[in-house]
Amino acid sequence: MAESILDYQTASAIASRHGTPVYVYSEAYLLKQARDALAFPAPYGLTVRYAIKALSTRAILKLFDKEGLHFDASSGYEAERLIAAGIDPTKITISTQEMPENFVDLVNAGVAINACSLRQLELYGLAMQGSEIGLRFNPGLGSGGTNRTNVGGPASSFGIWHEKLDEVHAIVEKYNLKVIRVHTHIGSGSDPEVWKRAASLSLRMAEAFDTVTHFNLGGGFKVARINEETPTDLQEIGRPIQALLEDFAARTGRQLHFEIEPGTYLLANSGALLATVQDVVDTGEQGYRLSLIH
Repeated sequence: MAESILDYQTASAIASRHGTPVYVYSEAYLLKQARDALAFPAPYGLTVRYAIKALSTRAILKLFDKEGLHFDASSGYEAERLIAAGIDPTKITISTQEMPENFVDLVNAGVAINACSLRQLELYGLAMQGSEIGLRFNPGLGSGGTNRTNVGGPASSFGIWHEKLDEVHAIVEKYNLKVIRVHTHIGSGSDPEVWKRAASLSLRMAEAFDTVTHFNLGGGFKVARINEETPTDLQEIGRPIQALLEDFAARTGRQLHFEIEPGTYLLANSGALLATVQDVVDTGEQGYRLSLIH
């Protein structure tokens, strides 16, 4: 958080009113990041879904809801958290490694599901024959500073492997499902060329289902946590995506609505933990040390 947002006087006033420890967030910064995301280049419509695994504080959920964001849940519990916070279920999608036991109830309430495996797709088809479904694919390409932030490619367990299209088609046809969304998420990288390649590979999945209307490239936008790091420029990575969507429309006649799912990008530099130093001790050669913080 910038010093001008939380100076000593402001911190003291907050501590006096609320006590410590206390988390403090900048509404102005949160709105700035949300509006930057809402400006992502998208020629045929855009939905920005806040990935609530970043932070599920009710006040922040309501702030983003009021600003026009939709929501991405990574579990049934997160979806229930959103609904409990007053979020319209039709604004929620679930992409999860573990299919919620109550997914039928959530879908009937208005929540959308992206099947992330063949097993999930089979479970969904058995319970929801003839309904709409989204599909999360692993396009065979990932991006990220480490293998923990790279969630695409052969080393990742996220999404249906892109070479399984025939099996996906078989399950979709078996249960008369209508695929309306293709989703992928490659990790927390900021290289526009990697994003372009991932989008191009994922659009092949969208082209394989003529009922697809929504194309989701997930989140994972890199945040600059220290001065030496360079954050993701959403306009820079968005321009080649816009061109790909326009080319897709010219080639197929289908104008895909675009979706992104920022989480940390919206939150990472928005808050601070305010604490009070209770005492310090002098350890001689080692200098002063904090003895207790609360």
